[in-house]
Amino acid sequence: MTIEAIVKPEQWIVSQHFTVRVEEIPKVIGPTFMKLGGLIQEKGGTILSTPFVSYKNMGEEGTMDETAIEMEVGFPLAEKIEVPEEVDCYLLPSYQALSALYVGRYEEMTGIYMEMFDQIKKSDRKFVGTAYEYYLSDEEIPPEKQETILEVLFE
Repeated sequence: MTIEAIVKPEQWIVSQHFTVRVEEIPKVIGPTFMKLGGLIQEKGGTILSTPFVSYKNMGEEGTMDETAIEMEVGFPLAEKIEVPEEVDCYLLPSYQALSALYVGRYEEMTGIYMEMFDQIKKSDRKFVGTAYEYYLSDEEIPPEKQETILEVLFE
């Protein structure tokens, strides 16, 4: 698996934020993607790439409080759209990250995250507590063939 340093350009985001227990994550992601996708279509927005989930309160080693995981579920957009109060639409600034394409079961991706955190440390950079997962496959693809782009932000 190849891990590379990237600079992500600024981009418009439409999303919702949640604080959930780890077991609630699957119940939040799918319905939120559906809701946001419908909203974007209704408002005439243009989706730029695949949907994502970002995790916001990760510790230095990628640890999270499994009883209060701060997460954002959303889509990158080509432009700003008008959204209801419970949804956010904002310009995400450019950021630096390590990026990797992971193929396999979601519950087995811890190893690649650990490799990425280790690379950040070895390069004298600092993990900033946020990671993105961009989902390239839908639920009809077998779990062992699911494709996810991981981005671990650093400064």
